[in-house]
Amino acid sequence: MTKFQKKYAICGMLSPLVFTMLWILGGILQPGYNHIRDDVSSLMALGAPNKLLFDIMNLINYCLMTVFLIGFILVIKELKASIIGPALLLISSILGIVVTLFFPLNYDGEPTGTTGTGHLIIVMLMGFIALGGMIALWRGLRNLAEWKGYDLFSLITVILTLIFTVFLLITTGTAIMGLAERFVIIVNGQFTFVLALKTYLTAE
Repeated sequence: MTKFQKKYAICGMLSPLVFTMLWILGGILQPGYNHIRDDVSSLMALGAPNKLLFDIMNLINYCLMTVFLIGFILVIKELKASIIGPALLLISSILGIVVTLFFPLNYDGEPTGTTGTGHLIIVMLMGFIALGGMIALWRGLRNLAEWKGYDLFSLITVILTLIFTVFLLITTGTAIMGLAERFVIIVNGQFTFVLALKTYLTAE
């Protein structure tokens, strides 16, 4: 068992819960915001009425995830398995902090201009890196008896993420773009939560 393993795991379980609360609150606090139509990033766009609140919540989300993934790397390393998967997920999480701090969308919520374009590029890069991390984790967990079944879980998450990402790309700019994005968010959120929960349980 890695030192502070349970604490790392708790951070991982809290991360997706904080992010889920972020967009739920967005629908409550932001006038005219629609979960079916609007993306989550527009809650943190320049000029958004509750930008500071949602920026703070998003930073908390990514910081919690980063702490968990650092701990997860230590757990996997202790088991003498490949850390490529969790390391890629960690890079994606750190990029999430960067995009929140320095690359918000523009006032109209569109990915234009320097920060808006940077937002789009980094978010896409985060997605590809995270997918690579899931694929590497699928391969890396196959020979770990303690994590039996979680390799398949990682593979299923990759497949679902790809399916819902294609759906999101098809619906971008339409009246259901927000709904499509929620599917991607939920799939990735449950992935983090389940890995963190397993990490917590293996600390017993």
